[in-house]
Amino acid sequence: MTRTVITLLWLAVATLCNCGPVFAHASLIESHPADGVVVQQAPSMVRLRFNEPVSPLAVSLTDARGQTYRDLPVSTSDETLSITMPPDLPHGTHIFSYRVTSGDGHPISGSVTFSVGAPTGSGPSPRVEAETGVRPALWFARVVLYLSLFMGAGGVFFTAWVAADPPKAMGSRHLLEGFLTAGLIAAPLSLGLQGLDALGEPLTALGLPSVWIAGWRTAFGLTAATAVAALLVAWLGLHARSEEVRRGLCLAALSGIGLSLALSGHASNAAPQWLTRPAVFIHAVCVAYWIGALIPLVLVVRRKSAQALPIVRRFSAGALVAVAFLTLTGLILAWIQVGAPANLAGTAYGQLLIAKMALVAGLLGLAALNRRWLTPALAAPGGPAGSRLARSVATEIVLATAILALVGLWRFTPPPRALARATEVAAAASVHLRSSRVMAQVTLAPGRAGPASGKVVIASERATPLNPREVTLILAKPEAGIEPIERKARNTGRDGWQVDGLVLPLPGPWKIKVDVLIDDFEKASLEGNITIRP
Repeated sequence: MTRTVITLLWLAVATLCNCGPVFAHASLIESHPADGVVVQQAPSMVRLRFNEPVSPLAVSLTDARGQTYRDLPVSTSDETLSITMPPDLPHGTHIFSYRVTSGDGHPISGSVTFSVGAPTGSGPSPRVEAETGVRPALWFARVVLYLSLFMGAGGVFFTAWVAADPPKAMGSRHLLEGFLTAGLIAAPLSLGLQGLDALGEPLTALGLPSVWIAGWRTAFGLTAATAVAALLVAWLGLHARSEEVRRGLCLAALSGIGLSLALSGHASNAAPQWLTRPAVFIHAVCVAYWIGALIPLVLVVRRKSAQALPIVRRFSAGALVAVAFLTLTGLILAWIQVGAPANLAGTAYGQLLIAKMALVAGLLGLAALNRRWLTPALAAPGGPAGSRLARSVATEIVLATAILALVGLWRFTPPPRALARATEVAAAASVHLRSSRVMAQVTLAPGRAGPASGKVVIASERATPLNPREVTLILAKPEAGIEPIERKARNTGRDGWQVDGLVLPLPGPWKIKVDVLIDDFEKASLEGNITIRP
């Protein structure tokens, strides 16, 4: 069993080292100005809207003269970034580049090209990021942090609440100190490596202040800070002399474990967060209760003291509750992340989930064996039950370590729900319309023949937001005998204008028109064509 698990870990590391570029978990939905558009006046700002909230890491503009502007002012509002442009941009083609991080910590980069007056030159070539060794290091640091939280802080909780015995008396104090120390090193190191990954820098740039700032600005920053706090509280609990103080500190540390993991990551950022974040919190707390008990249990059983059987029974009773909540929250999170059973075998995320569940099944099998047969056998003095139980729990430790190693790989693997969202965004039909004063970005989803919904975002020619009185979307396909389909748009605030109740019966090119009532005295009409897929 141990050799199999070790082989699995080596394969995981090899896969991580040889994997290609990381898929982003957020997608750019629209930009103002739109990519490739020609405007008559230089925009005063560029607005980027993503399918989920993001945090800016770096933005730059290369103008038509080849001059590069960095440190441009950036403001954020949920899924939208607004970047103020330099004044007096010359005529020609400009390239705006961005690098942001999504809520689960993944970096997303890209470029938007727009021209003032007329296009010049060619657009940017896509950046291909080479493997820099950051991802394997980040994975390893994350796994060490998980082990320190669950086995270190979780083990301290076990000694205070389940064993009700000082760690020094149990012989586990030095081991727990080692786990906590490793975590206090791994947490800040993970933050720096997160910054390297976010900026696309190699390991040699780890000493740069900008790298650590970028790591802190990702969602993982709060996770790392909360993890450090939980480990420090656990350290204080480990050395507390008063049993009451020790229990209070260890309970706070256990809560800190759940909170730290609920602040970032795939699952906690999935909608609805009122469900996913509490589920992650409960899941992490239950994992810490279970895994944290394993090392102290081995030491207790090997001592063959009279206290071994009561301690094992108390843990076993609590483990039943922990496993129940683990199963419930795990199923909820897996259902939200995977979506459909077909995504299990068809995505890398699903394959990791299958491997994890196989190891969890083995862990549950060993737990059942321990509870049903080996724990009652401890009552027989001088028998081999203690040695057998110790070996079984040691195998649980190996399996738990392998599970955490697989969980660490999820940092680099987009869940099916994110892939589906990105595919949905890519499948939408979109067109950019403009007049001498107004621009409109029109998106029809799902972009194929049949029922659809529309969204219209209005901006001025300089890409500043407009608040028109009324917006009307008109679609027609005269060559097929389809006269104009007119729909009033509904103002949804920051999301623009929503159009519901559309039915586009035929694929192919459609004529599209947007009437914008700017105020009581001015109306703008923007016309163009949009292609609907079969």
